[in-house]
Amino acid sequence: MDEVYGERIPTDRLRRSLHCLWFYAGDPGLDPQRIAPDGRCELILHLGSPYEALQPDGGWSRQGEALFVGQLTRPLTLRAPGRIDLVAARFRPAAARAFTRRPLERFTNRAAPLSELVAPHEITALVAELRGAERGARPGLLEKWLAPRLADGGDDAVERCVEAIYDSEGRIGMAALQHLSGLPARTLQRRFAVEVGAPPRLLASVVRFRRVFEALQAPQVRNWTDAAQAAGYFDHPQMTRDFRRFLGCTPSAFLASRRGLAANLVDLAHS
Repeated sequence: MDEVYGERIPTDRLRRSLHCLWFYAGDPGLDPQRIAPDGRCELILHLGSPYEALQPDGGWSRQGEALFVGQLTRPLTLRAPGRIDLVAARFRPAAARAFTRRPLERFTNRAAPLSELVAPHEITALVAELRGAERGARPGLLEKWLAPRLADGGDDAVERCVEAIYDSEGRIGMAALQHLSGLPARTLQRRFAVEVGAPPRLLASVVRFRRVFEALQAPQVRNWTDAAQAAGYFDHPQMTRDFRRFLGCTPSAFLASRRGLAANLVDLAHS
């Protein structure tokens, strides 16, 4: 069976909390897939075979069936030992805490079992309902399940700063964010750790990094140097450093090896 990836825009009620809902299905493949960070946390339900994640010691560990994935600030490499079939919710950068009700810094670079946040019997019932539904209907069912579990409100100062970081494509400086929020630098950084799971400068770096993939789709971008300049990097070497930082490889190595979920997550422009 060929792979399939799709996204759904959330309803108006949840648009402040969710960036999108999405699903993916793909065949097994043990070739590594490098996942590019995008500054957002995810809720992921594996309805088929879960991925395996590369560990620091070089071994592979199987992910759980239901996960809350925090901010990615370092390389994440997955492989698919079996048929993948998943549905997920992608939170807005400053909105996932409405679901976790815990500081998001606890989840940074973690694929935490959803059972840390939700009673196991609720997860079992949700997974059973999703497995029994058509693939295209699953995002709607997941959104319905999430709706009563998303607390109202948030940190308005952090949300304003996050919006400014994305609007500026990661180019806004810390002084401007302090002015926008009315907060000292240390206070703003602490609140970002709680509400976003990453400091403002790091989120800005991720946003700029994601711009590279959007730039590659533009007809006037002919090479990596063009892509680096379009994304706001000083030069190609500076961009390459971020590839090594976030993906653990060079730009050319990523382009040559992207496949499966990893390719879909950068080829579709929901950044």
